[in-house]
Amino acid sequence: MTSQSDRVLHHPLAYVRAMLGLGKTKFAELVRLHGAMLGHNLGTTRSTVFKWERGDHDPDEITQRVIADMLRVPESARTSVPWPYWLPAWEASSFAAPWTPAATLESLTQLAGSGSMDRRGFLGIGGASLVGMGAQWAAADPAIAAATAGDAVTPAAVDRMTERVNSLRAMEEETGGGDLLDSARADLRLITRMLDRGRYSEETGRRLYALAAEACCLLGWMSYDTSLHTAAQQHYGAALRSAKTAGDDTLGAHVLCFMATQAANQREQRAAVGLMETADAVRGRVPAVMRASLAAHQTTVFSRAGEGREAARALNRAFAALGQAVAGDTPGYLTWFGESQLRSTEGRFLLLSGQARRATAALERSVAQATPRDRAVRYGTLALAYQEIGDLDGALDATHRAADLIAEGIHSERGLERLREVNGALRPHRGEARVREASERIASLAA
Repeated sequence: MTSQSDRVLHHPLAYVRAMLGLGKTKFAELVRLHGAMLGHNLGTTRSTVFKWERGDHDPDEITQRVIADMLRVPESARTSVPWPYWLPAWEASSFAAPWTPAATLESLTQLAGSGSMDRRGFLGIGGASLVGMGAQWAAADPAIAAATAGDAVTPAAVDRMTERVNSLRAMEEETGGGDLLDSARADLRLITRMLDRGRYSEETGRRLYALAAEACCLLGWMSYDTSLHTAAQQHYGAALRSAKTAGDDTLGAHVLCFMATQAANQREQRAAVGLMETADAVRGRVPAVMRASLAAHQTTVFSRAGEGREAARALNRAFAALGQAVAGDTPGYLTWFGESQLRSTEGRFLLLSGQARRATAALERSVAQATPRDRAVRYGTLALAYQEIGDLDGALDATHRAADLIAEGIHSERGLERLREVNGALRPHRGEARVREASERIASLAA
């Protein structure tokens, strides 16, 4: 049986209930009783709570006041942010810490020392707070000094740790990160121990903080790919701090791109756009491959925000920048970005903008060059594109190719989520035996 602490909780209210030990029925009863005490006749039921947590609708103003009073949330806190962000489910202290080397090391130490990972499936902070973090990164000054106590950390030791992180990144591209989280956490603990207890020069210190940023960003991505969104956001925050301490604008912009993508996929469109605007400020001082990645992420964010023209302009910038990229200027954490990724971005943009037939061509090119983990996701997107143009054979072929990869051991919740989307898109054809077969296969994989 899955314990409460091991479950992924996809809504802040579910987390609050879990911490209070309350089921939906009991929580609804307490809301009704507390409402009556405050003079309000509420009709809250288990079904109502279920719909709140599924995101079907939000509690009305009076009910929110009752819930806030019941949970002892001050009215000023409740009205300062929208539902559900005022619920007492956030741990945002690390996001509010000063941008100093000491605070960076503290954030790394907290992450490296946590025995059990945060299993929540929702964002820790959003909206203006998330945009504010990007602004703080832009305004902060990098600062690092040599460490003069402890065992010596040599450049060779940093080289070996870099090899470990690069090897882990390559493994993640092959199989997905679900089974590699523990290995990545072990690497982060080693890097943090070197920073905290080692003796090193300023240059070695910069390399260590940059490597910590890479490890945290990789952990953030792995957590995101497993739908552990709070954990992902915590690691991205520590990565952004570490990149700033190292004075590495390219790495900082890279982290902001990942943060923005996560925010966009969690319906935080304004925050996503704000984060990309912050990252764009360093466009003139990063290598061409980072400019291409930056523009590609802008394409995704603008598309989801409904800003089609901005998305199209960003996509053109991405192709232009990629054509200027020089292999020797590509950092290890950006080796995954190339034409395959950009064609995938193009395909998603075309699909969202109603150009499904053109999207299939871009997505086919993307899938042909993709790593196994990415193919599992992109075949699902390709299936959606084929379904959109009425090519059921193409849709089912792509669906089964995605399912094959997941069945063979690709661990990506994003791949399963895409297949669930495909399942919904194929619903009008459920009368056909081959569609029912595909639907049953998707259900079996997602079980």
